[in-house]
Amino acid sequence: MKCVAYGETHPGYMRSNNEDTFLWVPDTNLAVVADGMAGHRFGELASSIATNTIQRFYSSGELDQLLSGQFARAKRAGMEPRQLSYEQFKLRRAMEEANLAIFNTARRNPQYETMGTTIVGLAAGEKSVFVAHVGDSRIYRFRKGTLEQVTKDHSLFNEYVRMGLVRAEDADTFPLKNVVVRAMGLQEQVVVDTAMKSVRKGDEFLLCSDGLSDYVPGPEIERAMAGNETPEAQVKALLTLALQAGGPDNVTALVIRLEDE
Repeated sequence: MKCVAYGETHPGYMRSNNEDTFLWVPDTNLAVVADGMAGHRFGELASSIATNTIQRFYSSGELDQLLSGQFARAKRAGMEPRQLSYEQFKLRRAMEEANLAIFNTARRNPQYETMGTTIVGLAAGEKSVFVAHVGDSRIYRFRKGTLEQVTKDHSLFNEYVRMGLVRAEDADTFPLKNVVVRAMGLQEQVVVDTAMKSVRKGDEFLLCSDGLSDYVPGPEIERAMAGNETPEAQVKALLTLALQAGGPDNVTALVIRLEDE
């Protein structure tokens, strides 16, 4: 399928710098949004290292050959799940390399200690999209007027929901809802969640930082997606909603629409 995409980022009204970074590579149908973590020094450096590392990872044909061999050996040895696709494996490995690049940069430069970022990534194929994420940045699928969250936040709030300590509808009143339990760059290794989603013509995928999802409710995101015809118009409408909510955080949105060739 052909992909049409548009992304935009804004620092918001309360932050002096923008720690969000996004990436769209049409040649490989690769999209990434990284949100440098507030409260951690040099979050903007962490997010840019992440996106740059992933872009280089996908642009190397020689690395792709080595990776495909590694994947085949791992599957034969039973080290990877039988249902795992090569595309999921590649996206996960790209994120693991990005995590290591951030971690090693901080290890060599003590002033960068504790820098980190959340991240979401998507690679579109002919009949499926492959997604991966760490942290609380999100991917949504918009299909025939309905918005569905594809990723599950790696947040303290979601952990409490999973343990039955709070209800999902208590998010707005939970005092620590922005605390993440998993992020890129803070440790030498990171667990990356991946998934494969089947696609239909006209499907759209929204990648965003929590500067959007924390301040614009799902029904409003859905209406903005339905009420605008192009990815560019949708992104601009979403950023406007986040800024109208006060713009307290950096905000980034990237929309990919799948069309016939």
